[in-house]
Amino acid sequence: MFQKRSKGIPPRGTWLLTFFFLSSVAETLQAVAILWASYELTHNATVTGMVNAAAYVPGIVLGLVLRKRVDAGHASRLLSLTNGALVVGSSALALVWVASSSPDLILVAFAVAQCALSLVKALNKAYVGRVIRQQFPSPRGIRLREQTTSVALIGGLMGGGAAGLVMDAGVAGWCFGVAALLYLLSLVAAWRVGARQVTTWEVDSAAVDPAAPESRPSATETVRTPVPQEPSDVRGRLRLILLYSVPSSGSLPFISTLTVPLAQAVAPGSSTLYSVLTVAGTCGGFLAGAALSSGRLSSATYLNGALVGGGVLAACIAATLWPPAVVLIMLVLSMVMTGHVMAMQVLTNQAPAEDQVGRFTVVRNAVAGSAKAGFSLMAGWLAETAGLTTAWLFLAAVLGVFGVMWWTVRQRTAILRLISIT
Repeated sequence: MFQKRSKGIPPRGTWLLTFFFLSSVAETLQAVAILWASYELTHNATVTGMVNAAAYVPGIVLGLVLRKRVDAGHASRLLSLTNGALVVGSSALALVWVASSSPDLILVAFAVAQCALSLVKALNKAYVGRVIRQQFPSPRGIRLREQTTSVALIGGLMGGGAAGLVMDAGVAGWCFGVAALLYLLSLVAAWRVGARQVTTWEVDSAAVDPAAPESRPSATETVRTPVPQEPSDVRGRLRLILLYSVPSSGSLPFISTLTVPLAQAVAPGSSTLYSVLTVAGTCGGFLAGAALSSGRLSSATYLNGALVGGGVLAACIAATLWPPAVVLIMLVLSMVMTGHVMAMQVLTNQAPAEDQVGRFTVVRNAVAGSAKAGFSLMAGWLAETAGLTTAWLFLAAVLGVFGVMWWTVRQRTAILRLISIT
């Protein structure tokens, strides 16, 4: 009941937000450079899709193997331990890029770096989910989950824009070196997430001082008493979340894989439009987070309308190659689909029992990662064999079908209540 806290440490959650921001800048900076360089080295959309898929497949396997263990141990300390691999991977990638003249070796280095990212992210999602559920009451936890995603999108916006400028200058290797430095700084932030917790004694780690400002809900937050639910109902909702993680998570890597050949089709030989499309996509994600944080749009709104809207927008991209229209559609498409992903992430934290958050997170990560890898490969293969128009129409059809099916789901209302905070 009595807790002694370290002095001079920022408010709870600050270091977690810092971690998300720095790692997102690094991840986007590196990913944009990897996809562009892969296409430039091979001029093959299928290879680009395979490199993109490498960022998801290893995490699927690791998640399935470790799903029964990720709820054990000190979550915030484990979060700091997993990120050293990203520092090493990005540093090695920068060295290979500078020292090697072999395209094959560079592509292998790209795949290895993507695999390292996949493994770390699979664990980090579980650890972050545990930290939020353990340290924050439900309304504040939902808000923090939305804030972390918004901060990550801001970092992605900065990373994508910076990558375009660096590649236009002809020094793509700097993207990998700067990414290594940013991952190192995010490692420090992850360590501070662990240091932020109780340092001297803790009689009851579950007890919270009722006088502490952080333990009291704000005037706009309503704390609900959990309603007992039948195990079959809970299992049904979890299965539904897994099912809808497929189009939700798969759509964004599908789009990112098609962005490179799309930019080449609209403006051959220039990385400028690719950078603009990347920034537009990240801006759309940021707007989705801002809309959620401000309450202008709710997670329920995204769940109800994003898939159908995304299908219509994907069909619109298939119908035009006019640069201003493509950029604008990419902005809105990214906004609606990122909003849907954010809603699914909140559901992942709120739907399972507290002692199974980590396990369900890695299971969902395995499903989402499989969708990301599959959609990446499908995007590259379709673009290479059937053309860009067919690839975009395929995405439109998948999103449209799932979007219409959502309105027929029996548990839709119950699921929407899980992410209601007012």
